[in-house]
Amino acid sequence: MTAHATPASIRWAGRMLLAACLIMAASQAVAVAHARPGGDELAWKSFSAARMAAKESKRKVLVDVYTTWCGWCKKMDRDVYGNADVRAYLQEHFEVSKLDAESADTQTVDDAEHTGREIATAMGVSSYPTTVFFSDSGEMITVVPGYTSAESFLQVLEYIHGEKYKTQSWNEFRSSKGK
Repeated sequence: MTAHATPASIRWAGRMLLAACLIMAASQAVAVAHARPGGDELAWKSFSAARMAAKESKRKVLVDVYTTWCGWCKKMDRDVYGNADVRAYLQEHFEVSKLDAESADTQTVDDAEHTGREIATAMGVSSYPTTVFFSDSGEMITVVPGYTSAESFLQVLEYIHGEKYKTQSWNEFRSSKGK
């Protein structure tokens, strides 16, 4: 039995195509409506690009290690990196990098090609999200596993940027902040 296109089935297919196009257009409009005005987006770089930029800017590097399937990673993007205070602090004091821990794409690190998976493993990352901080010279400062609220994350950023980790434990720093 062969299927024949009838005028009704052609109209139905045309309506479905139109509906799909309208849905795609609406989702693009929503994305544009939610874009932050005035260049407030973070300038995420590859790990290797962020390290190179840090050498020039003398800023520390924040690496957001994530996976595409990780729900907490998406929540971190939305609630923490989407927070205006966090964004402003990061823009002023850090080079920021996103690293897909399962990516097979390569980038040059220390004159060798490495995948995102290899880089994440070398950092000791085994859960997601994980935030890794590096000095401007490329030395790892600390690894912060898991999701944290925007308020707590701002304290972590202050602790790292202010180099309090050199003279205070995290608990001493938090106590000094009244938390």
